[in-house]
Amino acid sequence: MLVAIQGQAGSFHEQVARAWYGSSVDIVPHTTFRKMFDAYANGEVDAIVTAVENTFHGSINTVYQLIEACDAPIVGEVKLAIEHMLIARPGAKLEDITEVYSQDVALSQCQKWLKKHLPHAEQIDFFDTAAAVEFIKEEGAPHMAAIASEQAAKVYNMPILARGIHDSSDNITRFLILEPTDTPAGANRASLVVTTSHKPGALVEVLQVFASAGVNLAKLQSQPIIGKPFEYKFFIVVDAAGEPLYKLIEQIEKSDHQVTLLGEYKAA
Repeated sequence: MLVAIQGQAGSFHEQVARAWYGSSVDIVPHTTFRKMFDAYANGEVDAIVTAVENTFHGSINTVYQLIEACDAPIVGEVKLAIEHMLIARPGAKLEDITEVYSQDVALSQCQKWLKKHLPHAEQIDFFDTAAAVEFIKEEGAPHMAAIASEQAAKVYNMPILARGIHDSSDNITRFLILEPTDTPAGANRASLVVTTSHKPGALVEVLQVFASAGVNLAKLQSQPIIGKPFEYKFFIVVDAAGEPLYKLIEQIEKSDHQVTLLGEYKAA
């Protein structure tokens, strides 16, 4: 099986992909989320592992749009505790570092530590955390460091200069697995896109359907509708699946709202 990820060997995406599919799975790295989804659309990979939100950074809006356009259903959910390390060349000292490379999301999660310990270092956005480690290794400059995982340091055989530099101890990223397969047994969660009718109280009407049925909403994310200025659709994660969910969807659609079921899976 070929599994698409954003990032490369040593990235958090790779860790999740191997945890889900096994250590021997064939990973196909991509520099952007869009390229990853394009690879699936073109038949180059069999499945996708993608981050969708982080407890510190929030939602990755682009990914929601790509998931909606993808014909592979969501079949799994993984939550990964993110621990960032400062990685540098052998022999480098903290006072040597004047440039720090990492993905912008990772940089944003380490601002308190960076301001305290490396206030004068330039923070440079890189497309992937693990790729940043590979880059500074190839450059070989003692003033360069990268923020990435412990696994990335192992993959590229680079020492860790400082551990646990993320600002929050509950730094968790939620990942989704997309694969053209049947709904897993024991599914208890689903992702939906609801496009409400353009009338006052439309969203409340939809949410009341779930509330009346005692169904918990785990996520509610608005997205603009392209071509319809200031009109929105809603990505909703509900703790329901199977026949009870289908009945709720039918009830919502009877009120002139559109519902797309993106997938049913086990909650992480």
